Amino acid sequence: MGSRARRWWLSAVVLAGVLLCGSAPALAEASPCSRPSGEALRDAHWRVDGPHHPLLGQVLNGTTPLAVETGPCTRTPLQQLTAEIWRTIRAGGVVLLGEAHDNPEHHLVRADLLRPQMERVAPAKGLLPAAVFEHIRADQQERVAHFYEQAARGRRLFTASDLLLALGWKESGWPAAEIFYPLYNAALRAKLPILAGDPPRDRIKALARGDRSLLQEGDLALVTLGEALPQPLVDALTTELVSSHCGAMPASAFGGMNLAQRYRDAHLAAALLKAAERHGAAFLLAGNGHVRTDRGVPWYVRQMAPGRKVLSVMLVEVEEGKTDASAYARVDGAGMPAADYILFTPRHVRTDPCEKMRRGKQ
Repeated sequence: MGSRARRWWLSAVVLAGVLLCGSAPALAEASPCSRPSGEALRDAHWRVDGPHHPLLGQVLNGTTPLAVETGPCTRTPLQQLTAEIWRTIRAGGVVLLGEAHDNPEHHLVRADLLRPQMERVAPAKGLLPAAVFEHIRADQQERVAHFYEQAARGRRLFTASDLLLALGWKESGWPAAEIFYPLYNAALRAKLPILAGDPPRDRIKALARGDRSLLQEGDLALVTLGEALPQPLVDALTTELVSSHCGAMPASAFGGMNLAQRYRDAHLAAALLKAAERHGAAFLLAGNGHVRTDRGVPWYVRQMAPGRKVLSVMLVEVEEGKTDASAYARVDGAGMPAADYILFTPRHVRTDPCEKMRRGKQ
């Protein structure tokens, strides 16, 4: 994390203490289109931090770029996206916010999106939707409850670092906890109920091996729903799995893994809908693959609750020299967008995982 991002995160933690211990008064001179705290949205940081890219901070609505709005308020594409997200939440819908797991900027900008900062543009009106996380398994929900109990009894501020420690994050296989702190702190600041989304790990692994003995009745129903996914979409998922494993194994080796992935999507959808029923609306924080509208969690939401409004947002990293927005679009088999919105973000510098796999074979 860069020095500026670190300073931004530290200021956010200080603000978290204020908001968790009591509501801070809004600044009297705050613009009706600005955050009452005076903090800038993440796209303001992108305009001054790091290398410039013409798509950075831009938003696609399907295939159409959002233009900067003028009038009583000048709203950037990110501000407009924030407003649309909270309109969906106020209507009792579910909003899926994607991520590349190891990109710190994805967690920073989603921290913005979890809080309705612009009073007249995206008011929450007292609604506290749930925040369902892919990173938390169903068998870890008791740990979350224990965290809340400790926080209620404690004499100090409990933050994301305490929560992720309680979840045993170091052994979880997810990227470093520190890059997730802003996201989880945002949910805590906003007092959004934090809920588990993923199934227990042992059930996922067993299903990937073809073993259903660990699955309970509810799990088996989700697997059955996953088996109803149309075959072209199942094949597209296999193609993605083969690619993500660097083509090291043939497509025939991914049958069980494919079904396990469909089970996970169905489980995430069920957790999201249960949370929305209980809390009036809900967010899902998950990888971009899970938020695809064609074969990800939204497909299962549509099967389980056809009348529920669903909004999917993918966070897509820009690439140097690649400035045509349409070239980034995720599409389904018919060439239609596989997300309601795409937000263009900075690219995270990472090593090529396929190169490591190729070296291991030598």
